[in-house]
Amino acid sequence: MGKTWTSGFIALCLGQALAHQTSLTFSVLIPVLTTEWQLSASRAGLILGVFQLGTLVAYVGVGFLLDRIRSKPIMCVSAVLVGCGDLLFAFGARDFLTGFALRMVVGIVFGGLYLPALKQIADTIPIDRRGTATGIYIAIIVLAYAVPLYYVGLLAPQIGWRPTMAGVGALELLGAIVMAAWVPSVPRPTMLKRLGPSRYVGDVLGNRQARRVILAYTGHNWELFGMWGWLTPFMVAMLVARGSAHNSALAMGGMLAAGAIGLGGAVGAVAGGRLSDRLGRPETAMLMLGVSLLCSAVFGWLFRSPPALLIAIALLYGTVSLADSPSYSATLMEVVPAHSLGGAFSLQMLTGWGATVLAPPAVGLVLDLTKAAQLSPAAQWGWGFAILAVGPLMGLMALGPLRARSADLGPVAQPRDQAGLGSR
Repeated sequence: MGKTWTSGFIALCLGQALAHQTSLTFSVLIPVLTTEWQLSASRAGLILGVFQLGTLVAYVGVGFLLDRIRSKPIMCVSAVLVGCGDLLFAFGARDFLTGFALRMVVGIVFGGLYLPALKQIADTIPIDRRGTATGIYIAIIVLAYAVPLYYVGLLAPQIGWRPTMAGVGALELLGAIVMAAWVPSVPRPTMLKRLGPSRYVGDVLGNRQARRVILAYTGHNWELFGMWGWLTPFMVAMLVARGSAHNSALAMGGMLAAGAIGLGGAVGAVAGGRLSDRLGRPETAMLMLGVSLLCSAVFGWLFRSPPALLIAIALLYGTVSLADSPSYSATLMEVVPAHSLGGAFSLQMLTGWGATVLAPPAVGLVLDLTKAAQLSPAAQWGWGFAILAVGPLMGLMALGPLRARSADLGPVAQPRDQAGLGSR
């Protein structure tokens, strides 16, 4: 990897990390806003889900745009809008309805960050390094998801959640500046005028390998974002049940969740990316899906277990639930022609991000139903997390045939000059 792309990749990761601060912030605020806004678990889950819905809507459009325009302007404008949206949330959200609407808006503009970064990686990094590079990028983004769980949980009880969210917005605006100043522009595609939309039928919809990868990614996201959305409330509830004061439980619960999601996820993403370059994409993904399925099935039932055991399982859960992620994006970069990659990402996000819209409300609904049935807290959380195991099960079923025919996953993406991407 040369210096030219390395410096740009570092700037990309830093700017994206700053711009992604908002991702799980509402999850930390649930224990606070449950009282202030009189939120049920189902309504809190709806706000978590509508953020994902907004992002999904944006992803579908952004993916197709990436086959026509450069990725850098999309990332920079989106980062500015995300920062402004969080400032609006900080000073304008007053109840469930306003919070719901503003988080949806932030989710929409948030959708212009992730896919352009993947396209930047696909356009600038050699194919034999993409699994590792994608893993590093995902690890950085996961840290950006996780770190706010700690500092928002720490600051919100001290200075209030509104000033805290304003600070989140300021960091996102800084991310826009970093990307605008130091991320290099990739030349615009030059061949697309001769390629019509019909190319997506064969390149993506008719591509069996791509379809199976996208289905597995959908199951992966169901589990991942359901767990991410509810891990902090779980940790807070666990600490309160052990006698902690609410404010201290909020800070400590956020820190524990940040460790499991951030540290575990970062290690998992980097290790999973490197392993996928060496062991193979489907083999790596299936290994991680199998372990994460077991974690989803048992995690919530450990509510009354010794804290040390619970924290260890949470760290494992956070690691394996993300370790398969680099395999999906790296595989699409290899099995879909470069001139249709943005469209493939759009389909991936349409189904994969659709699962993230449904998973958090589904967990919230299960928590409400089991609470109404007067089940124990361990049973409530046990069933809440257990429904997330459906995701990795679906992924295993989708990837099984690919693992049996691993040769099918050989690179077929066109070289840059043939794909019309121009010289770099």
